[in-house]
Amino acid sequence: MEKIKIENIDIPIKSDNINLKGSIYYSSNTSAKAPWILVLPGLSKHRNSYFAKFYSENFAKAGYYVLSYDYRAHGETAKQTGKNWLKKMLQIYSDCNEVISWIFEEQSNRLLDDKIALFGRSIGGAIILTRGFIDERAKALIALCTRYDYSTTAIKFPEETIKKISPKYFIKEAPSNNKRIFIAHCKDDPQIPFENFNIIKKSLGLKDENAVEYESGGHSFKDHQEDLLKKSIEFLKKI
Repeated sequence: MEKIKIENIDIPIKSDNINLKGSIYYSSNTSAKAPWILVLPGLSKHRNSYFAKFYSENFAKAGYYVLSYDYRAHGETAKQTGKNWLKKMLQIYSDCNEVISWIFEEQSNRLLDDKIALFGRSIGGAIILTRGFIDERAKALIALCTRYDYSTTAIKFPEETIKKISPKYFIKEAPSNNKRIFIAHCKDDPQIPFENFNIIKKSLGLKDENAVEYESGGHSFKDHQEDLLKKSIEFLKKI
C-alpha cells in the first residue's frame, strides 16, 4: 500500500509580507522527479477540507507531487490575513501565479519536464480558467463546477472585480484547448448552475471527452469522485 508523505511548507508572497500555508503530498510511487499538480479548493474551504485532501492524497498515490495551499482569509493563512475573503478576492486569484513561480524557483529539483497541472473546484476552477488560463507554465487545467460570470452571484461584486475573476473575460476558443483543458460538472449542482458548464465548453471549443457531465452528484461530485479521479489521471497522462 502506498504510504503518503506530507511536507507542510510556507509559500512567501514577498510583496505583501505573508506566507501562504501549504502542504506537499507524495508517495512511494512518486519518482525523485515527477509532474506536479496544484490543488485549488472551493471558497471557504482549505487544504485539509475533504475534497482537496481526497484528491491530493490520491494524485500522490498515482505518482505525482501535489501541492495544496490555504488561500488568503482561509485555513491557516487566515491567521495572517484575517478571514474577510471578499476584501482579498483579487489577491486570492493572483496568488495562483505566485505559487506556480514558487514551484519553479524552489522545487525545480523535483519537477519533471516543467509539467505543472492545476486542479480545482468552484472558485478553484474559476482561478484556473482565469489566472491559470493565461499562465502558459500551467500545462494542464482541470476545472470543476466552475462559474462563467461572477455578475450572476448573489454577492454584488464591483464591475472591475468581476472582469478580473470571471472566466468570461479570459477564456477563448483555440485548438490547443483540447490538449490542455478538462472540465466536469453535475447537472444537479445547487451552487453553480449547470448552464455555466455548457457555456464554458462552447467558449473553449472543447470536445465531449474533455467535458464530462454527471446527472447527479451535486457540488461535491458525490458517488463520482473515484470516476472523476480516474478520468483526471487519464487526461493528465497526455501532457
